[in-house]
Amino acid sequence: MRLRLLLFLLGLAGATGAAAQAPAELPFYSPDTVRVQQLAVAHRTSVRQHFTASAPKTGSGDYRDHYRKIAQEAADEVYNSVRYAALLDPVLEPYVQRVFGQIKAANPQLPAVQLVLSRNPEPNAHAMGNGTVMLNIGLLARLENESQLAFILCHELAHVQARHMDNGLRERLTTWHSKELKREVRRIVAEEYNIGSKLKTLALGMSLSSNYHQRKYEKQADSLGYVLLGRTKFEAPQAYRVLQLLDKMDEPLSAERLDLARYFGCAAAPYAYETAPAKPRSIFTVGAKAATVLETSDTLKSHPDCAKRMRFMRDLAQGQVAEGPATAAPAPEWARVVALSRLEVVQSWFDYDCYDHALFEALQLLPTQPQNTYLRSVVTLSLYELRQHLVDHSFMEVVGNISKHNPENFNQLLTALYAWKAEDYKNLTACFAQQPVPAAPAAPTDEYALAARYAAANLTDEPATTALRQQYLAQYRQGKFAKLLFAKNQTSTAKKHTP
Repeated sequence: MRLRLLLFLLGLAGATGAAAQAPAELPFYSPDTVRVQQLAVAHRTSVRQHFTASAPKTGSGDYRDHYRKIAQEAADEVYNSVRYAALLDPVLEPYVQRVFGQIKAANPQLPAVQLVLSRNPEPNAHAMGNGTVMLNIGLLARLENESQLAFILCHELAHVQARHMDNGLRERLTTWHSKELKREVRRIVAEEYNIGSKLKTLALGMSLSSNYHQRKYEKQADSLGYVLLGRTKFEAPQAYRVLQLLDKMDEPLSAERLDLARYFGCAAAPYAYETAPAKPRSIFTVGAKAATVLETSDTLKSHPDCAKRMRFMRDLAQGQVAEGPATAAPAPEWARVVALSRLEVVQSWFDYDCYDHALFEALQLLPTQPQNTYLRSVVTLSLYELRQHLVDHSFMEVVGNISKHNPENFNQLLTALYAWKAEDYKNLTACFAQQPVPAAPAAPTDEYALAARYAAANLTDEPATTALRQQYLAQYRQGKFAKLLFAKNQTSTAKKHTP
């Protein structure tokens, strides 16, 4: 009996040790692009076939030429979206495909449809007329449960079933090639004054009319999507909560100001960072905090009309709606999906050369994940790339403008980035490395951490730079950062040895 107990305890200790040493989860990367290339070609072919089958048989030659041009652009767009953004990882992609499959099984009347999970960090989703549904990882990262994901997919499937893309395209083409529009353009051009402004007014009116029809389709997709969702095992009241989330989707994960002094302030870099919004200069101008443009203007939101859609959904659901964030903890599997999705969002911003966004997203997540070595690696790599672009006079290509349309804490970061000089990055990197990490794990050896160690050494002029470069290329010859970090070095070395 004692022997069995001893073996059990040893086994438990071993299991605990193995769990403690389990490698941290990282964004997905594979140098093998054969599968994603095949998928992109298949979707391009599907779009072409769809538009060929739907091509207008009547109408003017200009009308049909315009249609063929749009069809070709749509085929190219879906090819590029899949080829360069499809996420075929072993965790998230099978998960969303499983939910998608359950919806299709519960709604056999749906046409042929397929789902592509995209690395795009923007929180959105859309459907092509051929039945391809694109779900951005940025949207998956902001949802609260599986039923909300199911409604997003049902909404897009409703667009496909109702042929909204085809109908909208025909409406726009009919308007653009109508005799009435051509007559109005000729009348304006024949006038003597204000031709440009009148043509702009005409174009604006057409744009507003197009937006009206698009929003009409959104309402229809909400209604049909709710019906599709109701046939599944998922919770229909979550459809309303999705619209609540979409209404705030342009806001960052947290509205709290970034603690830049905590991460980048130390004796080596004694910069002054604002810890609170600037105060009014006069006591007579004190007032309530003004809402941002995104909070006050529905037109500027990436998901407009949510307030109206919520009222419609409440009536449709006869008041059976889920409001506000859930009080219960999410299911473990869903929590993992969200955590991985947020890491993919950070990496996507970095891969798209949006280093300001990558740094911002990483700093947003670090307060709740101070031991996450991947997030720390992205911070260091972002600093490295920002300095490189500053030195190369291409800083504005990778950093956005300070704008009243931005969230306040993102503008806070942009203000700091525009204030830092190239020579500051050495001390900033050193300060970040000194920032204490509670119960810090052993130095990680994954690709991201090794690339970050090289970047930090390069920024701080450490003699270990060459050895780290050699180590990375020896371990990750086809790695994610091989070209980004070392292509210039390899090119310059090759030139030196060229006779």
